[in-house]
Amino acid sequence: MDKVFVSGGSGFIAMYCIKILLSKGYNVVTSVREKSQIKLVKKSFKQQKINCDNLDITILDLLKDDGWEDALKGCKYVLHTASPVIPGNVDEDILVKPAVEGMTRCLNAAIKNGAKKFVQTSSYAAIYGNNKSEHSDDDWTDLSNKNLLAYEISKTKSEKKMWEIANSSDISACSINPVLVLGPSLTGILSMSNKLTIKKIFSLLFVPNMTISIVGVHDVADAHVRAMESSKSNGKRFLLSEKTIKLVELTKLLRGAGFTKVPTLVIPNFLLKFIALFTPSLRSIAKRLGTFEKLHTINANKILDWYPKSVDIEIINSAKQLYETGVLKK
Repeated sequence: MDKVFVSGGSGFIAMYCIKILLSKGYNVVTSVREKSQIKLVKKSFKQQKINCDNLDITILDLLKDDGWEDALKGCKYVLHTASPVIPGNVDEDILVKPAVEGMTRCLNAAIKNGAKKFVQTSSYAAIYGNNKSEHSDDDWTDLSNKNLLAYEISKTKSEKKMWEIANSSDISACSINPVLVLGPSLTGILSMSNKLTIKKIFSLLFVPNMTISIVGVHDVADAHVRAMESSKSNGKRFLLSEKTIKLVELTKLLRGAGFTKVPTLVIPNFLLKFIALFTPSLRSIAKRLGTFEKLHTINANKILDWYPKSVDIEIINSAKQLYETGVLKK
């Protein structure tokens, strides 16, 4: 069976990609940053009763050349999922440098080894950073926007660099651009997306009157593999979203699943905006009050025949996992 390289093997999305690939009989090579993560990955798959005989794990660094070319030898396909995720106002270089350089190392190694297809895990963050409220696969974040966060810049620059390199070589490429990805982690380690939503929700006293676009992690991994296997995906971007909902709908869903500590009372817009004047962490939320984005997942639907399941069960399972691990209390 063909060999697939997956970077960032202990990551939230990567673990689900590897699970699908192994179940389909592929030989998989994946990378992690530290030796301890090798045990974590193997232990997690063992707990899921997933056979790891066709899985090899190597240690690679996004900021170092060592090992990349050797790791990708014989790989027909490459899924590049590794990229740092740090929310909020952080120094741009902390995110942009490893995101762009890591992608470049992985893609160049794929090209040198004659890989057929390169699939990059990009983000909706490389799409929405403009003055529009309606987005599709062809939209791009405007890098001249001075209000962009470092994460948005890193994902946009990394994907743009990928297209620049891929379009000047013989390798086929595509990008996967999911919105906020939710679901339980296969390693048991809380993903950043779940930290920013599920865990954060439990700390709120009131619910902001805002919407979020969400998608389940299993469906995102499924889209990666579908894009990898389809020649029709070459040169395409794939915006992935299951739905856009009001945050209060999400909290009511969790309340209905037995999580009684979740707030369901919506705070008036004017009051949150006033509080945000004195609370910097609330300012980004205040800017989104009363907005409702409309997303079109045309390429995923028409090219990949991708129609996601309801993310509701993923949200509930995320909360259950956080409860079981002691992070949350009902």
